[in-house]
Amino acid sequence: MSYKSIVISSGHGLYVRGASGIIDEVDEARKVTNALAAALEERGVSVVVFHDDTSKSQSENLDEIVDFHNDQERDLDVSVHFNAFEQTASPRGVEVLYVTQADLAGRISAAIAEAGGFINRGGKKNTGLAFLNGTEMPSVLLEVCFVDSEADCDLYAAHFDAIVEAIATTLGGPLAIGEGEGEEIPPPVNPTPVPPPRVDIEVSGEVLIFVNGEQIGTKG
Repeated sequence: MSYKSIVISSGHGLYVRGASGIIDEVDEARKVTNALAAALEERGVSVVVFHDDTSKSQSENLDEIVDFHNDQERDLDVSVHFNAFEQTASPRGVEVLYVTQADLAGRISAAIAEAGGFINRGGKKNTGLAFLNGTEMPSVLLEVCFVDSEADCDLYAAHFDAIVEAIATTLGGPLAIGEGEGEEIPPPVNPTPVPPPRVDIEVSGEVLIFVNGEQIGTKG
């Protein structure tokens, strides 16, 4: 299923920070949100983006995000987050949280895992999150990877564009690219005709003339 209108918000806020490790959750969530919005718009999806730059408390932050989503006309709500557990060099992986959207969450998680080389932790039902409970349209919450996993962060940095495209394709369908779009096609080149070689034949003496293998006369 491809969605025609989506609202995407980055998790937490400018003053209400999320997880921090090798990379910072708020900073990276904003990068993914903006890049994802651009990729979806290329697919003809109407997208509205929200970053909370004003809230000073967690409760205010959650209310701001949920209220913004519910004020928009849209088919789907998406929140972009990054996970955390403990500092490790080992990979942790990607998961997508949901209340009602099990199939969509599973497909997004699998797409991110394939594009980024992550462990696929899959779609996970979670009924305790304000975003998933408060938004009035179908919603999913992405945990792109773990900010405190060296392996995850390396994969995320190496495959950022592919990860964004994978999410965009799952939500908005494949990007249609016309053959030769944006390229000037040169006109066909007609080769200059080459005349057949000239052959001069000089005959002396008697010449036998044959037609279909039968001698009909002589000349000379």
